[in-house]
Amino acid sequence: MNRHDARYFFEHRVLPKWFYEDKVQFVGMLLQDKKILFRIIDDIFKQGNVENPYNEGSFDILFSKVTDDVKLLKIIFPEPEEEPLCYCSYMFFNDDFEKINYFCIEKGNELSDYNPFVCSWSNDGIHNNYGNCTFDEHNDFIRCAEIFLRLNGYIE
Repeated sequence: MNRHDARYFFEHRVLPKWFYEDKVQFVGMLLQDKKILFRIIDDIFKQGNVENPYNEGSFDILFSKVTDDVKLLKIIFPEPEEEPLCYCSYMFFNDDFEKINYFCIEKGNELSDYNPFVCSWSNDGIHNNYGNCTFDEHNDFIRCAEIFLRLNGYIE
């Protein structure tokens, strides 16, 4: 395992799986203790015998209300060194956690003019790519919110 593999595993496997399997506990734990993100990735680095370049301040969490029924938890990751590592993840969920989605904003490449990719992980481990976004005027958030609201019947 190398640094890329450890971070990829954390962003693309561990967090989506934990969110889908233990959604209420996941959101509650992150809201109570954002340092848990560092502890988890640090364990992954240690298990892979890889030096961890991050610290507790490398990750941040934002919680907000999108609509009366829809909430959002955003995890901000350290600047991604290469694709498909993430700038951030957006986890949308309704009040009863019946409608949930995990989105990730992945580092772009030459083919995308280095614009980030809007992607998601499904409950059954399927990766979806919804094209590119920018960070101008919160375009990344707006794209994810529109996709969530459309997929879950809030808008047509």
